[in-house]
Amino acid sequence: MKIKTRQKAASGRKIRLLLLLCLGVAVLWTGPAFPSVHAATDSRVTVTQAVSHDKLSALAMKSLPSPASLQDFVSLTISKLSANAPFKDWKNAGTEYYPLGPGTHSWLVNVMDNKQRIGYLIITAAQQGSGYVLSEYGAGTSGLPYSLAELRQYLVQEELIPSAYSGPMELTAFYAPLLPLWQLVLDDETLYINASVPEVLPWSTSKTEAVLKLTVRGTDTVSSLINGLSPLQAFKGKGQDDPYADLQWLANPKLKDLSGDSFSAALLGQYGSVAFQSAGRNDSLGAPFMITGFQRWTLPAAGKIATSSSAVVYAASGPGGKRYLPLSFLQQSGTLHPVTLTGPDKLGAAPDISNSPH
Repeated sequence: MKIKTRQKAASGRKIRLLLLLCLGVAVLWTGPAFPSVHAATDSRVTVTQAVSHDKLSALAMKSLPSPASLQDFVSLTISKLSANAPFKDWKNAGTEYYPLGPGTHSWLVNVMDNKQRIGYLIITAAQQGSGYVLSEYGAGTSGLPYSLAELRQYLVQEELIPSAYSGPMELTAFYAPLLPLWQLVLDDETLYINASVPEVLPWSTSKTEAVLKLTVRGTDTVSSLINGLSPLQAFKGKGQDDPYADLQWLANPKLKDLSGDSFSAALLGQYGSVAFQSAGRNDSLGAPFMITGFQRWTLPAAGKIATSSSAVVYAASGPGGKRYLPLSFLQQSGTLHPVTLTGPDKLGAAPDISNSPH
């Protein structure tokens, strides 16, 4: 089989990216922009050259009954989100529940309009053992985590399953903080694939188990224990959503931790977009990726918008800004870097920037 060869190729791409990240400023001025690892390539392989679609159709997730308490939290969250774009189509939508390993600490909830997925939520059991946390969410009909159609297309394009293969296929969905993950077992071979933007991760089983044990201590999230939080209108900026298209952010200092109030449209307007990375752990978090928008959740305070101390922000991340991830998770897991640096006279006072280690 060619699987190990493909894994080595993926590893090679990761090494080249690491070298680019290390080169930093030199990369910015000595050559053309590094092409996106997510960019499509032409003439990969025809369907007839790869494993048949009938075989790939066996790759599926199994919907299972979920706890009533989870369904109540999901129903309330969807009801709140559906008040504003881009979630208005969620009104009266159906839901499908899929457990995410290891164990059943997280659930993928697909938001369905008849048989078409129009959004998703990932709900995780709270660390203290009671209640649930909204780990991420997003709207759309494509480009969302755990897309079986995009997984099958990727397997064909990359020729990861030989056309002569006739053995069993076992697909399992996992979730680590910020990283949706597929595990695909073919005979005695195991592939680990990023389930957000499909890409083979050249990991061993032990490496994967270590990643899946990671936790995030962030408390600034929407949870079933704080029912009063409600989302405001989502903001989508016009900044670059591909971290490889403009490598200027590599040379820019990191932003200091931002509160729910200071992460604003003015900040994104000033910096264009913000890059997230986690030095030494990018692969474990699906990074680097761009932040191009946000949605703030607040508690009502005497008929007014809550103060920043009670505001929770989810950052619109990745291709198209379709994944909304807790800002607190991002700041605890890595660093944020502006794509462009502008003076404080552009859009008011700029947030503090620090050159100190995160």
